[in-house]
Amino acid sequence: MQRSGSQKVLLVLSILKIIVAVLAILFGAFTFYTMGSASMADLSSVAAESGADAESVLAVGLLVGGFMFVGGLVDIILGILGIRAANDNQKIMPVWWLALIALVLGIIGIFMSLAQGTMTSSSLASDLGSVVFSLLMFWIANNIKLQAGK
Repeated sequence: MQRSGSQKVLLVLSILKIIVAVLAILFGAFTFYTMGSASMADLSSVAAESGADAESVLAVGLLVGGFMFVGGLVDIILGILGIRAANDNQKIMPVWWLALIALVLGIIGIFMSLAQGTMTSSSLASDLGSVVFSLLMFWIANNIKLQAGK
């Protein structure tokens, strides 16, 4: 079977998405675990530096860890379905929807970082990279969707 140019790009993006998703899942699980096992004394010292209370620091840490873990799961499913759709363009709709969800999650991630006041140049670059990557996957999936006549 001959793949179109969009399907070839989707295959490469899907493989990259799986690699990045595994890293996000590991980092999210690590963040969730470390926040869950941190003592209140440790959280209080972090909270004192940020001007918040320990419970807020714990809640935000658990939320960020959980968000990264769930986002990584969505991304790994998107990568797997992307590989499947790169082989058969009739199976593009789940990729289209999940790319849209990943795009929305990436935008929410940027707003969460801004709301927490934890936005740094490296986190901004990472978050924007995620949004651009998801936008590219959505655009490629949309091209394949139009080619498949869906």
